[in-house]
Amino acid sequence: MEKMTCRQGMADTPQVWIYYTESGRGTPILMLHGNAETHLIFDYYEKKLSMKYRVILMDSRAHGRSRIKPEYAESEFTTADMAKDAAALLDVLHIPSCILFGFSDGANIALEYASLFPDRTRAVIAISGNVAPDGLILPVRAFCVGKYFCLKAATSLFRGICKKNPAASCILSCLFRHQQLASLLCNSPMMSREQLENVQAPVLLIAGTRDLVKVSHSRLMARLIPRAQLVLIKGATHTSMFGRKAFYLKIIHDFLDKSQA
Repeated sequence: MEKMTCRQGMADTPQVWIYYTESGRGTPILMLHGNAETHLIFDYYEKKLSMKYRVILMDSRAHGRSRIKPEYAESEFTTADMAKDAAALLDVLHIPSCILFGFSDGANIALEYASLFPDRTRAVIAISGNVAPDGLILPVRAFCVGKYFCLKAATSLFRGICKKNPAASCILSCLFRHQQLASLLCNSPMMSREQLENVQAPVLLIAGTRDLVKVSHSRLMARLIPRAQLVLIKGATHTSMFGRKAFYLKIIHDFLDKSQA
């Protein structure tokens, strides 16, 4: 069966113009990509899942074709803000509830969404996600913090340059976008025990023993989220879902078949 793309568009939401595509029919699944990525990373999973589900892909704010509205563009943002963007897109599409499928930062957004909107969440598939910045392994955490403060300093420097030379504004814009993305890795998510306990939908957590997220952190998430199950894959890295696609897809299908029965 060939994948059928039904629609693509730009949704006008309160803070962001969100680019999205839809394919397939059935129960809706919203797929959320990771930091500095776009919806295109899910090409294989979209093709397979759209045979049974209505798959919605979106570019998160400051990613891909999506654009932050000018009045909000000069601020850093959080995964909670991005979860509200997802809810706003679903409002535009008249989708009252859906399954959330997220990878990396997308997994974090999915869990934020499930906590903020439990009555609009049918299930969550969170691959290589974390619920606090210290869930990342130390070398990655240190790199992200260093990158963030370097970008913040460079952005501050170019703000001064732009006052004298407006032509440098394009460089400033690029630097600040990278600062926004780096801030996500350093400062977000910050989900409390109470927020995690508010996630009422069944949750599939998938992580690898060689992931960028600590194994202990993945296990903590599984303990704190009421209906969570953790699949810890030996030897898997942060991006193994793109190298072992059929293997991951079977785990996902098995979970969906049971949770949506």
